[in-house]
Amino acid sequence: MKRIGQISGWCINRISKFFGNIPSFFIRMFIPVRKGTVMCWSYDFKQYSCNPRYLTEYILENNPEFTIYWIFKKNVQISGLDSRIRCVRFKSWEYFMIANTAEFLITNCRTDAYRYYWKKRPDQKYMMLWHGGVALKKIEKDAEEHLGFTYISKAKKDSKMCDLMISGCKAQTRLLKEKFWYKGEILESGIPRSDIFFATDRHKEMKERICKGYGLSTESKLILYAPTFRRNRSLEPYRIDWSRTVSRLRNFYGTENVRILLRLHPNMLNKVDISPLLNDPSVVDVTRYHDMQELLCISDMLITDYSSSMFDFSMLGKPCILYATDIQEYDRGYYFNFEELPYPLAKSQEELEAIIKDFDMEGHRKDVKEFLDNKVGLFEDGRACERIAEWMESKAL
Repeated sequence: MKRIGQISGWCINRISKFFGNIPSFFIRMFIPVRKGTVMCWSYDFKQYSCNPRYLTEYILENNPEFTIYWIFKKNVQISGLDSRIRCVRFKSWEYFMIANTAEFLITNCRTDAYRYYWKKRPDQKYMMLWHGGVALKKIEKDAEEHLGFTYISKAKKDSKMCDLMISGCKAQTRLLKEKFWYKGEILESGIPRSDIFFATDRHKEMKERICKGYGLSTESKLILYAPTFRRNRSLEPYRIDWSRTVSRLRNFYGTENVRILLRLHPNMLNKVDISPLLNDPSVVDVTRYHDMQELLCISDMLITDYSSSMFDFSMLGKPCILYATDIQEYDRGYYFNFEELPYPLAKSQEELEAIIKDFDMEGHRKDVKEFLDNKVGLFEDGRACERIAEWMESKAL
């Protein structure tokens, strides 16, 4: 019976997709691509975030010739967006129209064109901005055994449609050329979401706004704890004795005013009870905050494990510590050995406390710079959005 149910569900799904593509077919037949129209979406229409968001905000201020539409699923809250952004619900009539007539289609994740009811037309430019920069964990071709047939099939089709991918460093360019199913243009522009790290004049306002929202003092030393996702959803690898750790941090910073910002992976939301991680008064849950880049900008230190946020944070010149008690069990294959990373690694509570106690800030900055220059080949300079917008201008109808 279970098998029959699965087959029935698959058939219903395929039929709905078929009929959903009918309006798209007629739109493509009778309505031309509209010059200057831009359609954006992030993480399967679920967020206003990541690289499409930062490129959008640059274009709004610098390229008035473009009209920007953002697509969201029905249950996504979209209040507070810039009034110049035209918000459209996925599967609405307006969505069918925009998807099939927008000149530029911009996202940060793989797209299933058939499921999204559009087929790229010759005059449309599909821009894959991706959702990462420097990679630690192996991805795409190097992770086929973990990805499954459905994703790999989608990734290959998506790559064939794509007109542009972007890179923020030499290491990423190599990955795009060798490990993705993509043979098109790679623009070494930098990553849009990294531009904010260079906009230091905005960081004070960010901290004031975020601290006010969470009832924190702007004088606080903010320690961002942002571990990555575990498939078994166990909380054990995330447990830190914050009473002891905060004591060390207070000594390190010379102030009693230290707060921990807990940022779990979005996949943990509504699926795991995280209250055991919030049993210390210094810990504030910021998992639902919409912008990880802003949290990085306002934080004085990052503690993470296998997240590529360590590389993003490095651009800010602040201390980063890796805390990974399950390093033997987690191994998914890495592009860098942990021994060659410039971040001190703690495999236990005791090691974490010792690293904080003896942290050498000057040596850390030197190691990070050498790693980014020689191992990564970083070329971020805060002008990624500018370069991508120039590319769009050069390709416009």
